[in-house]
Amino acid sequence: MSLLPKRLPLTLLLLSRLLLGATLLWAGGAKLPEPAFFAQTVRAYEVLPLPLIHPFAIVVPWIEVTAGLCLLLGFWTRSSALAALLLLLSFAVALGVNLHRGADLSCGCFALDGTGGSLGEALLRDALLIAVALLLLTRSAPLSLDRLLDRRSQIEDA
Repeated sequence: MSLLPKRLPLTLLLLSRLLLGATLLWAGGAKLPEPAFFAQTVRAYEVLPLPLIHPFAIVVPWIEVTAGLCLLLGFWTRSSALAALLLLLSFAVALGVNLHRGADLSCGCFALDGTGGSLGEALLRDALLIAVALLLLTRSAPLSLDRLLDRRSQIEDA
């Protein structure tokens, strides 16, 4: 039994997709120009082994930007929502571990200058974005390239 009604307003689905896409694009875009600084932020969380910190700091912003752009365009929407979900879950684990430890860190989510907010605020924001990603995984995307391409293939197949 699903907690959500079968038919959600198309506006809610569209706004959810755009919100998640813009958030990922913003977050990844803020990290791209400063991979070394992002690596320092990741290291401060003390959840990854040292050899994985730099590759993580280089790859993650590109995944965020790519998934964000795809979500904004509605292209590969479910795959992009899955990528976003996996990223957000990994971030939530890191945030939760450090909240449990009582760490005094800035989240480093959007700006690397320490203005990203507290860990608790970041975890709450992550929970909301995880819900949005789950919604997009289970519903088709309105006003999207996915739908347009699906219609074209149906016409060609007819």
